[in-house]
Order: sequence, then structure tokens, then C-alpha cells
Amino acid sequence: MAALACLGFVTAAAWADEFDELRLRRRGMLTGGDGVDLTMPEVRERLAAIDSTARGNWTGLLKAPDRRALWSDLTSATVSSQITSSWKRVKDMALAWATPGTQHYGNPELLADVRSAMAWLEANRYNARVTNKYDNWWDWEIGTPMEVNDLLVLLYDQLTPEEIRKCADAVERFAPDPRVMITKSTSTGANRVWKCKVAAVRGVVVKDPAKVRLASDSLGPVFAYVTSSDGFYEDGSFIQHTRHPYTGGYGVSLLAELADLMYLMAGSTWEVRDERRDNLYRWVFESFEPVVYRGAFMDMLRGREISRSGSPDHAIGHRAATAILRASMFAPADAARRMRSLVKEWLRADTSRAWSASKSIEQLTTIRQLLDDQDVTPRGELTGSWVFAGMDRAVHLRPGWGFGIAMHSSRVYNYESINTENLRAWHSGDGMTYLYNGDLTQFSDNFWPTIDPQKLPGTTVIAGSTARQSQTGGSNIVGGVTLNEFAAVMMRLIPDGRQLDAKKSWFLFDDEVVALGADVKSTAEGKTVETIVENRRVSAEPAFTLDEAGAWAHLEGVAGYVFPNGSGWMSGREERSGAWRDINGGGASTLYTRRYQTIWFDHGATPAAATYAYA
Repeated sequence: MAALACLGFVTAAAWADEFDELRLRRRGMLTGGDGVDLTMPEVRERLAAIDSTARGNWTGLLKAPDRRALWSDLTSATVSSQITSSWKRVKDMALAWATPGTQHYGNPELLADVRSAMAWLEANRYNARVTNKYDNWWDWEIGTPMEVNDLLVLLYDQLTPEEIRKCADAVERFAPDPRVMITKSTSTGANRVWKCKVAAVRGVVVKDPAKVRLASDSLGPVFAYVTSSDGFYEDGSFIQHTRHPYTGGYGVSLLAELADLMYLMAGSTWEVRDERRDNLYRWVFESFEPVVYRGAFMDMLRGREISRSGSPDHAIGHRAATAILRASMFAPADAARRMRSLVKEWLRADTSRAWSASKSIEQLTTIRQLLDDQDVTPRGELTGSWVFAGMDRAVHLRPGWGFGIAMHSSRVYNYESINTENLRAWHSGDGMTYLYNGDLTQFSDNFWPTIDPQKLPGTTVIAGSTARQSQTGGSNIVGGVTLNEFAAVMMRLIPDGRQLDAKKSWFLFDDEVVALGADVKSTAEGKTVETIVENRRVSAEPAFTLDEAGAWAHLEGVAGYVFPNGSGWMSGREERSGAWRDINGGGASTLYTRRYQTIWFDHGATPAAATYAYA
């Protein structure tokens, strides 16, 4: 018995050492760890940003003994996002305290106020005693727990065992099992990874080996390819929320959090050992690489997130790049080399966004090392055609340009608009086309609040119509084929309401896209039907020239347009104004004005068998 007791003690001690090692690794991921070059300009800029955020949070912090909230703009006891936001502000203050090189590093007054704020939140907003969860489940089970966990990591040596216990118990109260979400539903996709991260980091902090093992083992289903609902498909598709294409939203979150979690546990007792884990490396090249154009993640895969002003396409593309760079740290050698090569290409080719924007200090260090590494050659321009049948999307990449097509069917939803987001995306799945070229800010410079939502390029619509969100189409004839880097894509469009029926197809070649439409008909009495050839945001006054007979048109700096049937199309240039609040309930009301060049076919009212053709 004595020998068994001694063995048990040694095992516990080994676990304690390993827990501390993982906790310090997580702390390094947050603060940059040891050996950061504090003279690096990008690091200095990030340190200043950390200081600025902390200073603003600290200045606005309510400190009266009888305070009813921590900040005057976060007073609600019925809006769950304010719980997450409050904990995040406290975490950001703790980050400034814990990060070497900041002006707040080691500040005892700041530490005291952070601990006091934590105590207030635990007592009044988020604790193990709460019985009435309200509003959004995500804040209770994922958003807030992630902030609380990182606070415990940052301040571990400064907190009493009682302070740690109370906060950790609150996390356990709302996120006890990563396999379950919303009380009794099975977690999937990005939600499963988030919940595993919550369980793992909490388990590391409280030194609970069973909890960390549960988190590691629960990742298994995420690696498996699916044939329906949420997850990655063999053809490179990614679906979340049952039928929504979401590679650039939940897919990026899944990749980023999974890479962080696998890196955190790499080499430990709880390293992720599921035999399907190597699928992650396939996702990088088959699901993510084709849909990032010069650092921009294609909007047709970002769901309702396109309506968030703070999350433009290039920001999400860069997040994907840093996640892939993280994965390269534990990937097999060949895959790691390819990953580092493509990340270097994306960051160097993106001249619209600084590679250092919104990166953590640790990420700045690793990216700087990558960019300076002469042994890593940028991948170069990617060419080819991809049909992602599982999510009704197609991508065509050629030298100097790229093209995306967003469709929907009886298998895939038209668009997502929940939580007052993405309010005018009615036709974004009706064959919308995206032309990518040297204008890298085409879709990020206030495009979505100013574009005419009734005239999205590539779509065929009943003018003035809207559609309900999360609706399947009336046809399963949507898809395409690829051959020798070319593609043929087709869609029978029968959108929500079932008043419109149109056969649409695209042929994607080396230097042109041919679009054909047939049997376009509508039962909407007296309503005009239109097909939008182009609706391009333009700067200054680029020349728009056209053939008097209607055989062709040319938009300077963008493309030429050929109409084999001659006249019958229309064009116009207009300035349009809009605010992010128009498409997102949480957006700003600032008004922006942008200029657009539009080309479209007017099929008339209630057409019976209209057609169109253009290249």
C-alpha cells in the first residue's frame, strides 16, 4: 500500500509539473512569452495598442462600492453579450498588466482593480449559482468561459485559491461537457472546438487530468468528414448551422481554435491522438487555400459576418493565415513546408492590409520569422477551378484574377440573417458572382452597406423582391464539373417564394467567363425580372465605353463585356449611400457613399421564357 501511495504521489507531482508547463505555454500565446524583441516596430505598435485598450477600459471602470455595473455602457442584466464584453474588458486590462514591455506591466493598482472587477462579475453576473440563463447560449457556454479562462491563466500566481475556484466553478457550471451545447444538444463543428478549448484550458488551470483528457478526446468527431449538416466535406466544403456555407466564418474559427488547442497540448500527456487528426492538413489545402485571394477570404463563404464592419474579408483571410502558420508548428514536415509557403504568399501579396494588423505579440514574432526566412519560398499565384458541391459554391483562379459563384439549392440555404445581422442579403445566394483582381478592397471598402441589394452581380431577381433567411431552394439541379483547370457550373434557380424559375450556367475558361441564362420565367404579376451582369464599386471616374450596336462594353481597369445577342442590356452609374446599421443592428450609423457601375438585362414583367448571354 505504501508503494502504491508513493506511486500515486509521483504521478500527481508529474501532472502538476505538466499542468504548469501547459499553463505557461498558454500564457506565452497571450503575452508573447520570453525572448520577444521589444525593439521590433510591429511589437512596439502592438504593445501601444494593448496599453491603449487597457487604459480606456480602466478609465471607464466604475469603482464605487455600490456599483451596479462595471461600465456605464454594459449595464444590462438581460443581454448576455454584455457578460462576455465585461469579462473581455477585464481580461484586456489583465493582459496589459501581464505583458512585458507595456506601460501597465506589473502595475499594482491595475491588478487590484482587475481582481475587484473579477470578484464583482463573479458575484453579480456569472457564477456557479446562476439558475436563469438568458439571451444567447453562446455567451454562457463559450464566449464568457474563454475570457474567464484566459484571465485565470494571466493572473494565476496573483490570485488566491478561492478566487480561482469561484471563477473555475462558474465555467464548470455552464460548460461541463464539451460534447454538449445548449443544455442537451450535441455540439458540432466550430462550437465543438470552442467548447473543447474551454474545457481544456480550465482543466489545465485547476489541474484536472480527466477534464483535459475529455477535451482532447472530444475533438474526434470534428476531424471526421461528413455527408450532411455541419462539418467538412470530402469536396472541400464546410457547413455550419445545418445548411449554411461557412468556411470563412465558423470554418476559420474552427481552424484557428483547433490549431491553438492542438499546439497547446502537443507533446503532452493529453496530446490529440485521434487517427483522423491528419485531416486538418487536408482542410488547409482543399478547403481554405482555394478561397483566399491575395489575403482576402471570399465573402460568399462568410455568412452573416459580411455585415460586420470590423470583420472585412482581408482581416478574416489574415486570421486564416495565422491559424495555418500555427498548424505548421506541429504538422508533418512536408505539410508544414507547404503551409508556410502559402501563408508567406498571402501576406506578401496582400498590399491592402498590413501583415501586422490585429496580431498578438506571439503571432507578430512568428510571422516576422517566416517573412525573414530565406528558406521559405512564397507559393506563387494559385490557378485552377474548384466546385464545392457540398455548399453550392464554385471558384475559378487565373493569373491576375479570380471568380466566385454563390448558389443555393434544395440542399443548401440561401443566406443567413440572425441576431439582427445581414439584414439585406436576400439575393446573395441567387447566383451572385465575385470578380477578384488588383482592386483588393472591392468588397471591403464599405461594399455591403452601399451596394444595391437588388442588383448583386450575377443574380437573376424579381425586382424589389426579398427572401426569408435560411430557406432552401426549389431545385436540386445545382453543381458543376472541372476539367484541366476549367469548369462548367449550373444552377436552376427557384428561390424562396417559388415565383421565379431560371436556368443559369457559367463556363469558366482561361481568360473569360461565359454566362448563359434560359427559360427565365416568373409568376409575380406585374413585377419586372432582371439579370445583373455587373455592379462594380468604382473609384474616381473610370471610363465606361460601349459599342453603339450593343455587342460589347468595357469598364476601365476591370473587364470587357461581350453580348453575343447584341443590344438588350442596360447600364448606369450612380452614387449610393448607406450605413452598417442598415444591414446589422449592432452597426454604426455613419453614412458612407460609394460609386457603382451597373450592367443588367431587363427581362420585362412576368417573363415566360426569357434568355440572356454575356461573356
